[in-house]
Formats: sequence, C-alpha cells, structure tokens
Amino acid sequence: MKSAIKRPRRLAAVVLTISTAAALSLTACASDEEAGKTASGATGKTLGRFDTALYEKAVQAAKTISGGEKLDKSIEYLGVNGGAEGDVLKGVYKAFTDATGTAVNYTGSQDLNNIVQSRVSAGNAPDVVDQSLGPARQYAKQGKLMNLSDAIGNDTLKTSYSDSLLTGASEDGKVFGVYQGFNNFMVWYNPQQYKGPKNPSTWEELAKYTDEQAAQGKQTWCIAEEAGGASGFPGAQFIENIFAKKYGPEKLRQWGLGELKWTSPEVKDAFQEFGKIATDDKKVAGGVAGSLAAPIATGYNGLVAEPATCQLALWGAWVPGLIGDDVKPGENIDFFQVPGSTKGFEKTEIFQTTVATAFKDSPTTRAFMKYIASPEAQALLASADQWPVANTQVKADVHSNELLKKATTTFFADDVKLSTGPNVLANSAVSGAFWKAVVTYLQNPSELDSVLQTVQAAQDGS
Repeated sequence: MKSAIKRPRRLAAVVLTISTAAALSLTACASDEEAGKTASGATGKTLGRFDTALYEKAVQAAKTISGGEKLDKSIEYLGVNGGAEGDVLKGVYKAFTDATGTAVNYTGSQDLNNIVQSRVSAGNAPDVVDQSLGPARQYAKQGKLMNLSDAIGNDTLKTSYSDSLLTGASEDGKVFGVYQGFNNFMVWYNPQQYKGPKNPSTWEELAKYTDEQAAQGKQTWCIAEEAGGASGFPGAQFIENIFAKKYGPEKLRQWGLGELKWTSPEVKDAFQEFGKIATDDKKVAGGVAGSLAAPIATGYNGLVAEPATCQLALWGAWVPGLIGDDVKPGENIDFFQVPGSTKGFEKTEIFQTTVATAFKDSPTTRAFMKYIASPEAQALLASADQWPVANTQVKADVHSNELLKKATTTFFADDVKLSTGPNVLANSAVSGAFWKAVVTYLQNPSELDSVLQTVQAAQDGS
C-alpha cells in the first residue's frame, strides 16, 4: 500500500481497488512471466516489488504447507484486482508456484459477480474467487464454498485475524473466506492547511470546526462522487463511517444484512449528518455541484494542491495513491481516525475489502488457501507497500511507507472493532441503490424520505 507514496498515477487500477463491492475492476494485464520477474528480481520496496527475504520465506511456507504432496498443475483464480494491483497479487501467488509447481492462473474481471454467478449456475465454478462479502455469504449459505474452519483450522485463523473479521466472513459458525489486502477509512488532512483538532474526540467537534471555517468563507472538505455507474459510492462510505461511530458495529452489520430498515431513524440520521457537510456549498470545495462532478480519481488532489482547495477528506487508505507524486507524508498529508459520536463506539472502524473463497475443495485449493492466509504470504504482500494486510501476525514495520505503518498500528490495535455495512454486505442491487440514493440526496436534500424508501424497496426485492 519506499519512503513515501511516490507512484505514477495508476488511476484505473486504483478505481478498482476502492470499489471492490461493485467489482469495478480491470482485467489483469501483466503476464505470469512479468509477475515472476517482479517478485524474483526485487532489490527494494517499490510498487509491484517485494522484499526478497520475505519472498523466500513465503516460498518456504508454501513448501511446508503442501508437505511435498503432489498437487494439481494449476488453479483458476478470479478476482476484482487488475492492473498494478493484480500484478502485486500475482507476485505473491508466484511464490506458491515456485514452491509447489502449481500455476495460479489469476484474472481480474470487470464483471466478476455476473461471471461467477453464471459459472456457478452452470456447475463450472472457478477454483478460487476473490469477491465481496455479500455475494460470498450467499454462496456459503448455499453450501458452495469450502469450509475454511476445517481446511485451515479455527485455531490458526484465530491467531491470524481479529474476531470481528472472522465473524464477518463466517456463516453458521464456519469461516468461508480469508482477507488479504485491506483498506480502512480515515480523515485525511493537509497539516499545512488544517488548523483544527488533529485528534478530535467527537464528530461534533469536527463539525463545529467545519462550521467556523464556512463562516470565514473557507470550504473545508474535498468530496468527489463521480464514478460513472457507481457514482455516489464515496458518499455511501462517508455515511457508513458516521453510522458506525454513532450506532456501533452490531447495528452497522444489521443494516448491511438488511435487518435494519433503510427508513429507520438511525439510517436517516446518518444521511442527515453527512448532509450537514455534503449538501452545503459553503463547506465543500467546488460546492455540491462540484463534488458530484469531481472524478474519484482526481477529486482529492485539492488536499495537496498549491494553493490547497480543501483541508479534509473522509475516505479510504488509497487516497495518497490516487493523488500520486505530490504527496509528502507528514508534510502535506496525514490522517486521524474518524471521530466518534457515541461513547463506546469511537473505536468502531469500517473496512472495504474482498475475501478469497474456494468453490473447489481439493488438496491443491486447501494448500493454496492456507498459503494466502499465512503470515508469510501476507508479510510478502505487505512488503509491496500497496495495502495494509489483515493478518495480525504481520508487523507494521514490514511497510516502508510511514502512512501504511501508521494505518496498520491504528486500525489493527486490540481495542478496535472492525465492522462493515451495506457497501460490502449488501448485494449489488441494494448497494447500487445506495449509491444512487447518495447522488439524489445531494441533488435534492428535501427528498430524503422518498430516497430511503427507494433503497428499502430494492432491499425488499432482493
């Protein structure tokens, strides 16, 4: 997820990372040969490259896991990450190939959910699929996914992942998916421009600062919603953060699973709290119309522009990567946790990621799933400095990027309660209705009740 996030502008690749719930991905473009060169030829820690010592440890771990057993010649693996992100994953998987001789044929797809659904219906499911929790849970309920509690072992899983993450990837007490790259949400700020509270104790404290800045004619926030058919999903994630900090992880999960109605007072309140900022031209760079037109790939550049056009942005760990070479961690960009609104829920943190799931139960897929869940494989992934990783045995100092070190220590602390809502847990129809609701609400705040009724109708019909 190098000393700073100094990368070329990988806009298409980053778009797919941040919108995993919708599988907005690009087909992986690097060949297995290219991925191999990236991994085996690494001499430093730059994008798409790995720590060579960690690569060898991952190979040895895969050898130990496979136990010298003769495995299948290949695994078919479909996921949402393509481009540069796909290259990173291919390098991690190549260590498994080096150890076992099993080729991992990974492909990123723009239409993952539909492809997997069609193939499952035809009885020809891929061996392994990296997918959002919502669809994965449905397949687990249907008994179509490998029981990883059995294949990997609950003791091993519990020493590698937090209880809240395992709960999120479980059905009837059985774990069906493992997390790899991981993205959290935070408030990004420009230390050279932002003079407000660096670690506000409450959301109200941050809102008060925003009001004060607006009274002085200063637009505090960068918000960008334009993402084609998925426009509005950054606002949906903003709303989920507000909800999580006020109503806690259990209600957030209930909302995501459709057990809490979209017309409930809690959901309406989260929308309105978001609206106090996002529907006010005085508080958002470019005004409301500007935020709706701002592309997600470039809409946060104002944080570090000269002069900066905003001071704050609430979004995911990928924001510095989107901005690119102008980022100077600690100088013109840093982050703090989204502040809480209710005592006891300050440490509730939402996340955006996919889970690796296996449709085929065989010695080969069992070995592969054990491998990608292992601390050795995830330390290798972390060394690429692309994302934080979910395995709690991986130390923060594997990252050379200071922002990723900080994210790892902040969001995987013992007192943090990781949870997620409809952006990850809902099916595509409901999450799509959520994103459209954000856009409609920003355009017509007075129509919030009917907007929420429309999303509830999508939920009822799903």
